Amino acid sequence: MIRITKHIRISILTVVVFVMGVIFHYPPIFYITYAVMALHELSHLVAAVSIGLSPDYIALMPFGLNLRLKNKIVCYLSDEIILYLAGPFINAILALAAAIAGKYIENDLLKLFYISNITLFIMNMLPLPPLDGGMLVKRMISRRYGQKTAEKICVIMSAVFGGALLLLGIYIVIESRYNYSLVLFSLLILGNIFTQREKYDIDFIGELMYYSNKSKKRVCHITSPEGESAYKIASRFRPDSFNVVYITDTKGKIKNTLTETQILDSLTKKETPEGVPASL
Repeated sequence: MIRITKHIRISILTVVVFVMGVIFHYPPIFYITYAVMALHELSHLVAAVSIGLSPDYIALMPFGLNLRLKNKIVCYLSDEIILYLAGPFINAILALAAAIAGKYIENDLLKLFYISNITLFIMNMLPLPPLDGGMLVKRMISRRYGQKTAEKICVIMSAVFGGALLLLGIYIVIESRYNYSLVLFSLLILGNIFTQREKYDIDFIGELMYYSNKSKKRVCHITSPEGESAYKIASRFRPDSFNVVYITDTKGKIKNTLTETQILDSLTKKETPEGVPASL
């Protein structure tokens, strides 16, 4: 990854792809689609800033832009709706504008612009993680039934629909002899089943911080040996309780007492309160 500025980075593979595009004269649809994906991701950036999230950097990847955020926990479902629908919304608006303009202007590039926007809109609205529609569905289920239930449902949906898309993609490849796009798309859906878990689970932390009925919470006391990671500590938290952590030495003596908030802050903000190891 090449760092251009503090907030902009570009993949070496992206440079290679564009250089090859110039050499082998890629068709206009390639550049139009990339521009549409860039507008899609920039709209997510505007939405993220508007709801109080802090952007880290934007990476120019071979198949579009990738927005990285410093903090990912969102308090309200309405904010998450704004965040995840911002990208598809701008694609829908641009597709509508292109369709209206197409009635008065005969232009092949305008048609390609319309196709790129409507395709990206439909793809991202599918209820399958890591697409925008899938992530929103996962958040909504998590708010209502909990993180573990949401994860199970999304895995099943991704396996069923991803498998169906893969079979359809293979059929298209056999018939067309060259169109691998649907196969690659289905592999993205299926691959996410195994790669969706991060160092810390955003849904789980969000459930601990915001989704529980705090008026009914009890206190849960947790002992943790010195040197245990904050992630392992948080994995033993009970969502229906306020968790207090006691850091103990090799002799079992309490060296420090940490609150649930301190542990969660160390995960979401990557800070290291006293008694919590730096590496998560």
